[in-house]
Amino acid sequence: MEERPLISVIIPTYNRAHFLREAIDSVLTQTYKNLELIVVDDGSTDNTSEIIRKFTDKRIDYICEGHGGTSAARNRGIRKANGSYIAFLDSDDIWLPEKIEKQLKIFQESKLNPGVVYTGIQYIDSHGNKKKQKKLSNHRGKILKQLLRKNIAGIGSTILVKRECFEKCGLFDESLPSRVDLDILIRICQHFTADFVPEILCLTRIHDERITADITGKIKSREILFEKIYPYLKRYRILLAKYLYETGKLYLKIGNTKKAKEYIVRSLKVFPLWRSVLALVRLNKK
Repeated sequence: MEERPLISVIIPTYNRAHFLREAIDSVLTQTYKNLELIVVDDGSTDNTSEIIRKFTDKRIDYICEGHGGTSAARNRGIRKANGSYIAFLDSDDIWLPEKIEKQLKIFQESKLNPGVVYTGIQYIDSHGNKKKQKKLSNHRGKILKQLLRKNIAGIGSTILVKRECFEKCGLFDESLPSRVDLDILIRICQHFTADFVPEILCLTRIHDERITADITGKIKSREILFEKIYPYLKRYRILLAKYLYETGKLYLKIGNTKKAKEYIVRSLKVFPLWRSVLALVRLNKK
């Protein structure tokens, strides 16, 4: 009988003790059992360590170090991981029981020889109640162009990745305040194909504590990511124009009309999107 591959699951956490137990439980109750769980405590000051030490499952490896951010915590986990495949679960998210098993089945049966397999997402609130938003993409194969348009895989908690992808493409970019999941997927999908499980197997929380709620961080991340993906974006004028326009809209949200106008004008020079035209008209009336 063929030996079942080891899956390394990495949970980075920082002051999320109130959500962490559910996240860990959702890993330990997976129908696929040959896994290790690496919980990387990024310098929490709450009772995170107490929560983790209550678990007696020998598959858990607890690492506690100074605060370096989510990407640094994930990278510490990757370096510690022993598995042939690596998965990530944010400490405020939850997996459904068959997630890993169904993803591994795709890896074993897909003719695409994927480097990454993702799943659908159900959004929930801070109390675990389901929201209306769902994400269920159906893009497979060479998905780089789709990723330049938007993160079709959603979040890092959905993906299962072959270890060799990180050996080829590097680890998470610790300079990015957000959009780290999109960044790593773009880098992986420059060299590997992707596939998906057409089911919602991940529950992700929407609350004010999420990194993505920080608009200033979003802007910084978009500008860093822009420099990285520009060689690919410039092949698709509409996508490049859209990226510039959306960055301008974020600047509007924080009241920086000068930078907003700068990005919207740049967008128009690339391709005359109607939304950019209308936005510039409104800015000129102010």
